[in-house]
Amino acid sequence: MVVWGINPVLEALEENPEGIERIIIFKKALSGKVYRILELAKKHEIQVKIVDDPNFHPPKVPPQANTQGVVAYISEFQYASLEEIEMSWTLSHETPLVLALDGVSDPQNLGSIIRSAVALFAHGIVIPKHRACEVTGTVIKASSGAAFKIPIAKVTNLKHALSYFKKLGVYVLGLTHKTETNIFDLGLCLPLIILAGSEGSGIRPSLLKECDFLAKIPISPRMESLNVAQAVAIALYEVQRQRRFAK
Repeated sequence: MVVWGINPVLEALEENPEGIERIIIFKKALSGKVYRILELAKKHEIQVKIVDDPNFHPPKVPPQANTQGVVAYISEFQYASLEEIEMSWTLSHETPLVLALDGVSDPQNLGSIIRSAVALFAHGIVIPKHRACEVTGTVIKASSGAAFKIPIAKVTNLKHALSYFKKLGVYVLGLTHKTETNIFDLGLCLPLIILAGSEGSGIRPSLLKECDFLAKIPISPRMESLNVAQAVAIALYEVQRQRRFAK
């Protein structure tokens, strides 16, 4: 797997150095945070190649990728287990807040969601193994490296994953336009999983049945909808706003 960009590579070094096989750095990129990358690579005995040829294209990097002159080759992304997500809120002594994504297929959206989840104190993310985007180099770049800062579980059956958390006393909130309930009218201080659907069709009916609550984000009639990354960010922010106000 290949990761590119200064922040994503730096986060990989800080969070999972043992997974990095080698790093390529263009000479023109040698400044600021890149020296920190070199320092950490040396500390962890990771091979670094300095390239002075501006026409060199690192293998496996998409042609249009903005690498910022830094590329890392890592072992496969290390997904978490549901138990590790549970441990995340247990160790922090915080009220659970988890994201579950039903069929989000756009890597930019997934990367943005991951970044929002880390910024807004979520304890983990659950994605399905099939018919959805997995964590790739493009996703990691879009998350600005945040994918290395939060447990992300990839599951065969999303319904079973929801059931696992519900047995722990966590409630499922489905984000959907198929309800009249406004998210700002709900109390969100309880243990919570926010379930969001795919960019096109939303949450599947079989998973809507698993939700304890449904809510929509009210928007201007001048717009038909928000994309899934925007909707998730607003929902996460509202959860944190309510929880901090309650304190």
